[in-house]
Amino acid sequence: MQRWEKRLKRLRRIESGEGIQKSAPMIQFSKRYGWALAAEAQGVLNGDQISLNAIAARRSGEIGEQPPPGALRVACYGESFTFGSEVDNGEDWPAQLEVAAAGALEVLNLGVIGWGTDQALLRFRDGHDQLGSDVVLMGLMAENIQRNVNRLVPVRAPKEFVPLVKPRFLLDGGELRLLPQPYASEIELYEAAVNGSLGYDLADHEWLAESSEGSGWSNVANVVRAKREREQRARWWLQWKEPDGEPFRVTVALLEAFHREALEAGAQMAGVVVFCSILDISDPDRELTALHAALDQRGIPFVDLYDVIRARHARGDGAYGNTHLTAGANREVASAVFEWLKQELGL
Repeated sequence: MQRWEKRLKRLRRIESGEGIQKSAPMIQFSKRYGWALAAEAQGVLNGDQISLNAIAARRSGEIGEQPPPGALRVACYGESFTFGSEVDNGEDWPAQLEVAAAGALEVLNLGVIGWGTDQALLRFRDGHDQLGSDVVLMGLMAENIQRNVNRLVPVRAPKEFVPLVKPRFLLDGGELRLLPQPYASEIELYEAAVNGSLGYDLADHEWLAESSEGSGWSNVANVVRAKREREQRARWWLQWKEPDGEPFRVTVALLEAFHREALEAGAQMAGVVVFCSILDISDPDRELTALHAALDQRGIPFVDLYDVIRARHARGDGAYGNTHLTAGANREVASAVFEWLKQELGL
């Protein structure tokens, strides 16, 4: 709480002109997404060299209105496994995919650390007309199934001490309906965190709290903390095995909307790239049969990278750094994705 109060005082001083923002943070508050990467940010983030261009894509250079002659433009959306946490610019798999394609593809990395599929869908909707991408890819990591029904991040991740909030989509009569995050500014967010109204504001449709009743910030977090820490990994797979459950249905609906809207907007292909985290790489209970079947049924192309990553892990070649893929593993992912794209696109 003291940390939040200190941050709120600093924000108010900056707003009043009494304080100065020494440097713009690379990850900023966003009314639309909850948080987002800052366009043209340069520097080190969690030990990684990061360079973002004018559209907040992770690449050193800018892009033109059209891709280079003879190249298809590929836009990659998703979370930290798409962004490339724990590797430097140029080592993330979208960057290595562009290199592997040798002029056939211009690849834009639009992944954002911590995002759900819902936030990535919004980012696609907001930017696709401007980009006019020929191919759009959605990165999907197992934990997304929980993120997609979560509004108050510390409920899902109790060790997260920043009061992050996000929008989510509800299924209303089979259609997706956006439930925005309620704060217009970072000051409003921290005011709610400090005065205790944060949990009340976000309790409705917070699936992970397993209650539709408002119950205050500390209570919302405490109710689920012990249970979430015990069952964090197991529940990912439990939810993937329950196609009638809200997390599964919402996640598939988000992927279906992404695929349909991209094709309607003129993309040649819209597909899903499925990752696996270090927590589930050796889990014998990993089971995504229902997801694969749902994507096949809807005609959504996908590539599941489990076998590629697990093989590297089994060889002892270093699939993961701390919790994310190494530069070498990103290179193997890029190679696998390129082979998949060649088959899908006839390259």
